[in-house]
Amino acid sequence: MNKDHVALVRCYFCGESDRILLATRYNQKGEPLKDLGPLNNKVIDMDPCRKCQDWMKQGIILLGIDPEKSDPVWEKEKLPNPFRSGAFSVIKDDAFDRIFDGEGVKEFAHKHRFMFVDHKVLVMLGIVKETADEEGHSQQG
Repeated sequence: MNKDHVALVRCYFCGESDRILLATRYNQKGEPLKDLGPLNNKVIDMDPCRKCQDWMKQGIILLGIDPEKSDPVWEKEKLPNPFRSGAFSVIKDDAFDRIFDGEGVKEFAHKHRFMFVDHKVLVMLGIVKETADEEGHSQQG
């Protein structure tokens, strides 16, 4: 079956399947003007899925990363993509403000409703109880 007219994309935050894209314009042969196949199973934007939208209403999403394994310029990318440890947690706004310091940090987190945090910091704070292995998979620690 030809799947160049459809793609299932993933949520930037949780990585789960998010929404289905369908080609909307076709040529006279019935072929899509844009091949959506390469977008299948990929993150294409920073729009949260419904589940992450709900989490963001409840608090700030903390995404664990490993800065040592991340590309040094990941923060400058259009879709920032540091090496993720797999840790995903949600923290209430007031707890976030008590734990994290720095006006720029707090401003960003409250505005965007998420924050990348070094996995080691999440473990030290007791937010997660795992450490990441060499490939970024969580292990009991």
